[in-house]
Amino acid sequence: MSIAGKAAQIHSFILKISLIIFAPKGAPIGQFMKISLNWLRNYIDVSLPVDDLVKGLIDLGIEVESVEDQQKRLDKFVIGKVIERTKHPNADKLSVCKVDAGTGEILNIVCGAPNVDTGQTVCVALVGAIVPAGQFEIKKAKLRGEVSEGMICSAKELELGDDHSGIMVLDTALPVGTPFAEYLKQNDVILEIGITPNRGDLLSHIGVARELGALTGNKLKEPELKSDFTGNDLEKKISVDIQNTNGCLRYCGAMVEGITVKESPDWLKNYILAIGLRPINNIVDITNFVMMECGQPLHAFDYDAIAGKKIVVRSAGNDKKFRTLDSKERTLREDVLLICDGEKPVALAGIMGGENSEISNSTTNVLIESAYFDPVLTRLSSKFLGLQSDSSYRFERGVDIERTEWACKRAAQLIAEVSGGNIVNGFVDNYPVKLEKLKVPLRLSHLNRIAGISYTPERTNELLSSIGINTLSAESGTFEYEIPQSRREDLMREIDLVEEVIRLDGYDKIEIPEYSSLYLDTRDFSGKEYDMLREVRKYIVGRGFKEIISNTLVEENFQKHFGEDYVKLMNPSSDKMNVLRRDLYTGLFEVIKLNFENSNTSLKLFETGNSFSLDENGKITESRCLILVMAGEFDLKSFAQKQRNFNILDMVNEAEGLFEKLSVENIKKYDYNAQNALMDYSIEYKSRNNVVCKIISFSGKFLNSIGIERPVIVCQIPY
Repeated sequence: MSIAGKAAQIHSFILKISLIIFAPKGAPIGQFMKISLNWLRNYIDVSLPVDDLVKGLIDLGIEVESVEDQQKRLDKFVIGKVIERTKHPNADKLSVCKVDAGTGEILNIVCGAPNVDTGQTVCVALVGAIVPAGQFEIKKAKLRGEVSEGMICSAKELELGDDHSGIMVLDTALPVGTPFAEYLKQNDVILEIGITPNRGDLLSHIGVARELGALTGNKLKEPELKSDFTGNDLEKKISVDIQNTNGCLRYCGAMVEGITVKESPDWLKNYILAIGLRPINNIVDITNFVMMECGQPLHAFDYDAIAGKKIVVRSAGNDKKFRTLDSKERTLREDVLLICDGEKPVALAGIMGGENSEISNSTTNVLIESAYFDPVLTRLSSKFLGLQSDSSYRFERGVDIERTEWACKRAAQLIAEVSGGNIVNGFVDNYPVKLEKLKVPLRLSHLNRIAGISYTPERTNELLSSIGINTLSAESGTFEYEIPQSRREDLMREIDLVEEVIRLDGYDKIEIPEYSSLYLDTRDFSGKEYDMLREVRKYIVGRGFKEIISNTLVEENFQKHFGEDYVKLMNPSSDKMNVLRRDLYTGLFEVIKLNFENSNTSLKLFETGNSFSLDENGKITESRCLILVMAGEFDLKSFAQKQRNFNILDMVNEAEGLFEKLSVENIKKYDYNAQNALMDYSIEYKSRNNVVCKIISFSGKFLNSIGIERPVIVCQIPY
């Protein structure tokens, strides 16, 4: 691998670690993205029923956290008309309204809104409706002695805005009783999908559409750009200087003149509202629309507020304070990346714009920013400032650097359409050092070995090309693939491509064997094959043993008691967990000690798992083992018997009973009177000179040294 490739891997690793380390306390690593099905259909043909669509996404490894049918969400919300409004006889601030909601009878509704009046067309929540804000159910009730058979709704209660000063007064010719969802034209289905740190490409509708294309075989349809952006007029109006090329790899800009800032058209507001965003104005709403469309964050500047008609991308340096769009003054660190004009900072790069250049009702010329900011730097700056936005969330996960130009031109085109402005001829694209695409090899033999499926070259290429991973070359069963920039933070190694192939083909294609053949000796079981582990577990549990899972990592000073051929970790998280267990019983002593300290003095335990050691050449070897443990007092079932402790013969009976259960033959028993610092006695069972079972009774001196005052006997059975 080249130095550049290694650097990219290190950079990606730092990014992923920072996403975990700097995650807000108590917050999940994965976040969520709302996808509108109506919006999604602009980019791909989706004819699947919603349930099948959800299943398909889950099969692709995309977790669908929730499904919201807007029509069901607004069920029992209808258009009504206030026939009569009178003052409540027992409350000064309440009104009693007679409302026609198309139910066949006039409803009596008590309302507290100051603006309610006779003749208004309103949204009525009928009895049984669940109000979106607060999720409470409307019930027939008495308010200060007057019956109320519903509720007249405000915008805030419907989660359509922040206005709670009064009810929504509608301007519509639709008849009373019309479902309110029909009035809003909200016949949409909203999918909320879980986003893991490595899948920033799914933070857009086009990104999800691409995945659905792989699922359905339908072609992705991206919107075409109608303007060609030729000419050099823009060069005369704005210049871009990237001083920190590590923090900003690419900066694109376009400009629209003669705009009118106003309320967004209904189609735009409906899309924005559907995914939980609040409409602001036609300019800002377009930047949010394009971001949610393709995943590329944008920012719109009031061009006339930019001093010197230049954009400078630099580190904060001596700038200590900056006031953001939310009217809060932020304290800066010298490495925070800033967008500046000829005199001052105007935005926190990739995070939030400044109050001094925001779009206002008086804005007539707008400069559109589309850039690629370094994920790690954006993450560190965002956490230092305690400020996360939709933009920073995407930059932190790595956006598609090739998408910056398209997104900028797309936004300029849409802004011109909704604002009545004109696109200035020309385009700014400052891209100092082109970011080359990653090239990752994949061995077909390696893929088939891991997947357990025989993939052909044609099938492999077909699956990967469905999400834009193109084949560059093929030689002797090894293929080289070009990774799209949208996935460069995720697909960096051969194993990543292996996972993609299996994911796209379907995890359900991998056959799981019904039986696993596990044997105590060299498979001398009279030709019969067993799922040995399952049989063993059933038998042992029936004998009164309880299964535990102990830690694979143990303390080195303790492990030394059992031998020096243990595996030491290079970067342990703790001195108490700095080596791998050499024997399975090594990690059990803490379990035994804890139980004894809590008055559980009769223990019969078992565990299956891996242990690790070094061979004579220093190579790590791994082995699997079943271990039985008897510790403390023999649990007597008869009061007539004298209480006693477990002894080695108790374990012998259990081991030989297990051999008989499994029909294990040709076993010889060897007794050893060890008499050393670690054990008093040991017994080995061998078959054809292979040790198939070892029983150890630990010495009292050793047990006392680690704080255990009762006998401990273990039985190890490798498999």
